Amino acid sequence: MRTFSFIICLLLLLQSCTTTIYRNNVNKNDFSSLQVGKNYTVYEYNKPKYKIRLSSVEEDKIIGIANSQELSIAKNDIRVIKKNNPGGTTAIVVGSVVGVTAFVALIVSLVNSSTTNYYYY
Repeated sequence: MRTFSFIICLLLLLQSCTTTIYRNNVNKNDFSSLQVGKNYTVYEYNKPKYKIRLSSVEEDKIIGIANSQELSIAKNDIRVIKKNNPGGTTAIVVGSVVGVTAFVALIVSLVNSSTTNYYYY
């Protein structure tokens, strides 16, 4: 059960380290926050997601490289664009592991240093 809980927490941490760069119902065709050369995950309506390296942003489409092939996606078809943050993910996971380890070590040291003679009044 402990392993299952750890895996669930790890998956939540990994999912939480993405930043939504563009959302169709919020940004309304404003792609100004995209940067050429960066990696993004693009979600289209009724299609699979694409992990692309952005090549250019044109008037009616964005162009990127996905699986070593150039991919052109119409701006009207884009629902969400997210940017992964692997550095943030690594920092959160390492920090969490160090924190839990320190907490467990503190509890163990407190339990081991306590006296075994209990006096009841």
